[in-house]
Amino acid sequence: MPLYGWAGTILDVNLTSGKIFKRPMDADFARKWVGGEGFGAKILWDEVGPEVEDGLDPRNVLIYATGPLNATMAPSSGRFEIVTKSPLTGIFGDSNVGGYFAPEMKHAGYDVFVIRGRSEKPVWLWIDDDKVEIRNAAPLWGKTVSETDAAIKSLVGDENVQVSCIGPAGENLVRFSILVNNLVRAPGWTGCGAVAGSKNLKAVAVRGTKGIRIARPDEFEQACMDARKKVRLTKLFDTRRKIGTMYLFRMFYAGGYSVLNNYNITQCPESHFNEICGEKWASDYVVRQTSCYACEMQCGHWARVKDGPYAGLSGDGFEYGTFGAYLQWYGSSNIAFAMAAVKYCNDNGMDGTEPGILLAWATDCYKRGIINKEDTDGLELDWGSEKVALEILKKINHREGFGNLLAEGLARAAKNLGKGSEYYAQTHKGRPCFESNVRISYGCAAASMTSTRGGDHLKGWPYWELASPPDEASLKRWGHPKTGDGRTGEGKAPMTVYGQSVFTLLDLMGTCKFHTRLGLDGLNEEDYTRLASLATGIDFTLPEMLSVAERVYNLEQAFNNRLGVNRKDDALPPMYYDIPIDSGPYKGQTVMQKDQVEKMLDEYYTLRGWDVKTGVPLRKTLERLDMKDVADDLDKRKILPG
Repeated sequence: MPLYGWAGTILDVNLTSGKIFKRPMDADFARKWVGGEGFGAKILWDEVGPEVEDGLDPRNVLIYATGPLNATMAPSSGRFEIVTKSPLTGIFGDSNVGGYFAPEMKHAGYDVFVIRGRSEKPVWLWIDDDKVEIRNAAPLWGKTVSETDAAIKSLVGDENVQVSCIGPAGENLVRFSILVNNLVRAPGWTGCGAVAGSKNLKAVAVRGTKGIRIARPDEFEQACMDARKKVRLTKLFDTRRKIGTMYLFRMFYAGGYSVLNNYNITQCPESHFNEICGEKWASDYVVRQTSCYACEMQCGHWARVKDGPYAGLSGDGFEYGTFGAYLQWYGSSNIAFAMAAVKYCNDNGMDGTEPGILLAWATDCYKRGIINKEDTDGLELDWGSEKVALEILKKINHREGFGNLLAEGLARAAKNLGKGSEYYAQTHKGRPCFESNVRISYGCAAASMTSTRGGDHLKGWPYWELASPPDEASLKRWGHPKTGDGRTGEGKAPMTVYGQSVFTLLDLMGTCKFHTRLGLDGLNEEDYTRLASLATGIDFTLPEMLSVAERVYNLEQAFNNRLGVNRKDDALPPMYYDIPIDSGPYKGQTVMQKDQVEKMLDEYYTLRGWDVKTGVPLRKTLERLDMKDVADDLDKRKILPG
């Protein structure tokens, strides 16, 4: 009996043996894990145990996973997950990316690609509907992302083929390297490109010509139209269309946490803000809008530098997450320079954010005398220095000299360097604490500390709290008047669990988070439950759908627990407790207090059904979520509480 919504096939490729398998998607598996992040988490749990100590081990697997809404009319249904054990953090690693690759994957007839083993020589994977081939990539090795994309399209004679590939950074095993599709769409932050490079896998290219079966097409079409209308009514719809994620520059500045220079300045001066804000970006650089598959919002932008030393530079894929690293943390006020840095990273297959954070950390260490010119290959580091930054990016990409240290990522680089540099490398579970709100927001801190892939806003940041609602509204919504007050740890557990569940739900579906803001406006969990039900023909209930999200998050936590990650790792950088904020509306305050953070974690673990001492899910929690096998595995390893 065919599945609806899902394509119905898992493709399994062993690069060591060269064997290719296809297996049908089990209907019970599909319902239990739904898609995307869920499929990836379950397969990773089954395939990669703690004996695989490094993500670069050939026994690690690289998983491409789509959701039931990919390749449909549902708004922004072009996103998919790449899941692996992260070579950057050493823990669970999932990265979400948009563009057009996921719909093509579904049209070719596949929900999931599982890539395992290691080829002796460089290869690329060609998927043309039912035909799957492992091809020689020796002529592609060493090429940039754009060169690889063009070469593969020429080889197969089709400009519309979708290509996901690594650049030199992935080949050189830079631990934060990325796989890139559509030239600039990047599943960042967890180092999936290094995993591909370790397998000698240059690219995955796919062409699909099949359709997607929808269980109740007429009702589904109407639900999609209703959802699109709702998206257009969101408060930030016009702003996001005009300036994309760059609107966050103003949001953070207005909130008093627009940091500079590796947090040495906690609120940037107005003059600096005016040079980097989204409005300036839109007026001086943006040429036109761009879009991912089926997107109602179209928040991407093609931009061009008109004059100056970077004149003529143009491209897409410029976002706040990458710009902020160079224009805030590294201290530059030149948007054109940030464009050059990001474009270099994209084309060489390197996460655009982490290098900017590394530059900021290295400059901080240089200014404090922790490192000198002997360490930096003779380069004199200074805040916002453009020539030095671009030179260091090249060194990182090729793992040359000082760049070899930085290519390990912020947490590993600081540990390897030592000499007190660790204090100035602000990380959560191996990931940079890029999001500056965490230092002044207990809700943001709670979500970041308990993120299963290392701290970041995309695992459930509390948009309720960021909206600063009145006490009465928080009491009505969450049962506590201070849930929306970022200056206290009180009442944060329900909001945090909810946020993580909704964000997980979106990553199951294959849709974009920009279309929802956690119940403030936009699409909500009821909308996605309706869309999934009509697409698949399974009458999902809202409690069932949220239970799936909870199951997935608990499995990811268990995966990390199996690696020795526990409560001690749900921690903030020490400086957040030590150093008062030096400017802005929080001047003179040290917002984070250890006793409040610990109490907040107690409440979070209790609500989650995790052991308060260790942060490990309790047996009753796992069995309630139909994961007795996971509980038994943790018990056998003497990890399960009590």
